[in-house]
Amino acid sequence: MSSPVLQLERLHLEVTNVCNFKCEFCPDAILQRQRGHMDPALLEQILDEVATTGLARILTFHLMGEPLLYPHIFPAIDMAVARGLNLHLTSNGSTFALWPEQIERLIHSRLPKLTISLQTPDPVTFSIRGAPPRLTPERYFAGITQFLQAHLRSHSPTQVHLKFLDTSPHPFLVPHKALAVINSAQQMRSVLSEWATRALAGIPVDPDWVGSQIATYRPGHWQQMRIHPRLVLETFPLDSWGNVEIEQVIPARWGYCNGASAQAGVLWDGTVVPCCKDFEGRIPLGQLRLGGSLLDLLLGQPACTLRQGFNRFQVNHPICQRCMGADTPGKALLRQVGSIAYFKLYRPLKQRLEPGWGEV
Repeated sequence: MSSPVLQLERLHLEVTNVCNFKCEFCPDAILQRQRGHMDPALLEQILDEVATTGLARILTFHLMGEPLLYPHIFPAIDMAVARGLNLHLTSNGSTFALWPEQIERLIHSRLPKLTISLQTPDPVTFSIRGAPPRLTPERYFAGITQFLQAHLRSHSPTQVHLKFLDTSPHPFLVPHKALAVINSAQQMRSVLSEWATRALAGIPVDPDWVGSQIATYRPGHWQQMRIHPRLVLETFPLDSWGNVEIEQVIPARWGYCNGASAQAGVLWDGTVVPCCKDFEGRIPLGQLRLGGSLLDLLLGQPACTLRQGFNRFQVNHPICQRCMGADTPGKALLRQVGSIAYFKLYRPLKQRLEPGWGEV
């Protein structure tokens, strides 16, 4: 493998933007793009390029949409695994109840990492997911539990993350609407304990150790708590998707983002975007077609211009200005300062002190 001119930490591949949920914390309900699935030939081309060039350390089947609805999802996973790629897949977990046969297929796929966006842990909060009528909360939770139990009893190498939405108030974040899912440390620890009990029923794990991991939770932070060698509980604070639904936004003029330098995305139709928050493709870096090169597009003028601006701590694109802005002057200032502190100081330090931080 040759050394890449550019190496992304993460490349998001939107194998489909079709989803069977309409979650209130997700922009799917306002998505204006045409719905569709990625051409399998284009997907294979991207996988080949990443495997040959080392263009990305982590590959995700996630941007918009539910990847387990992609008609070619299991051949796609097989192709990525066969090429030795570090593939991460994020799912809402609905298909475990709707099509239980997917459980065994996933367990035997040797997928490196699966994130299940459980997010809403009880029947009351599940109401904000916009799930299909035949998928009751009880059926949904039972499907996820069935998968977790089968996975932990198997020899599957897949790292599974069970993700919960943290709606605790936080001065740095700008949620597009007020949602109440889990709002306190006590409530979150109770929810995490309940789901740990469900997942680990009959699994030989020290309950005191599990409890000590859950006790480390802090409100308003992205956090990962390993309760089994192959199961992590993950909390994620509620934020907006680029502030697109907020009427009054004070735009950011300076700051830093790793879009187009450490991350990028490819939408299902081949549109290349700088980050996972550009869900409408409003900052197109080029159109990837069969026979084309993703690296060439990422080294092209639109991507270079974006990177050069961020390297000077300038936020020049109006979509980025809105995304990195906020609804109050104080919060806007905090987010601009925080973006530089996070990407240039905190994140590199954490990765140096804790190799693999942000990847598990």
